Amino acid sequence: MQRGHGTGPDPGFDGVAAVDPADLWVLDPATGEYRMRLPGEVPRPAAPRPAPAPDAARQPGPPGKPAEPRRAPRRRQQARSGPWLAGVACFLLAVGGGCVYVLAKSANSGSAAQAAATGSAAASPSATCSAAPAKAATPVPEPAVSGTFLAGAKAAALDTRVTVLNGSGTLGEAEAVLSWMQNTEKWLRTSNGGPASKTPTTTLVYAPNHISQARTVAAAMGLPASALHGDGKTTGLRDPMVLTLGQDFRGIGKPFAALPTAAAAGSRATAACGSH
Repeated sequence: MQRGHGTGPDPGFDGVAAVDPADLWVLDPATGEYRMRLPGEVPRPAAPRPAPAPDAARQPGPPGKPAEPRRAPRRRQQARSGPWLAGVACFLLAVGGGCVYVLAKSANSGSAAQAAATGSAAASPSATCSAAPAKAATPVPEPAVSGTFLAGAKAAALDTRVTVLNGSGTLGEAEAVLSWMQNTEKWLRTSNGGPASKTPTTTLVYAPNHISQARTVAAAMGLPASALHGDGKTTGLRDPMVLTLGQDFRGIGKPFAALPTAAAAGSRATAACGSH
């Protein structure tokens, strides 16, 4: 048995220190294999192994197997995600409930308004009758001026001065009348005054010393007596009269039609509703 410098303290029976068999073999760093330790060769002290740090996350395994990492308990994960899921669910319920409430309220209000309108219409038939448009009354021709007014002297064509305004509500009426005056009647000193406020009746305003010109225009156009107004303020020889066409004007050569008043139209509508 080979003897050498052992590390054990036990002496042999012959007084020679006993050698641990494990100390007879050493690892050769050059070859990486074990060999016999040479005489006088002191074995290198083994590097101390680091003590394993306590790991609470590792679970002890069976002997001979490495410890497995400890998994987080499911209850803790559920405890963390539970409040978040509950908050999302409450939000969705609140939004959905609000939408349903708004839709239901709008539907109820629409139904109530429709029912109220139907009930009021059924309870008061006169309201439907009053809402119906009244039939337009047939215009009655207004008699033209005659008698002693037209029996007096009339002005010549070149001495007739008229400014024509359009208050009939129909575009182009003043231009049409002016064309007739200048081309047919040869009243060359007439002019177009443009549009005016809508008026129901035609008027001819003249000064007292222009009555001869008023007779000429009234006779040629067939103006009604209600159209003549001799209170004009323009008394000069070159001051024109003012002819304002109203809604009763139907065109040159056509009789002027008197429009029904609002009171007459209202009475006709009332009589029509009462007949129902």
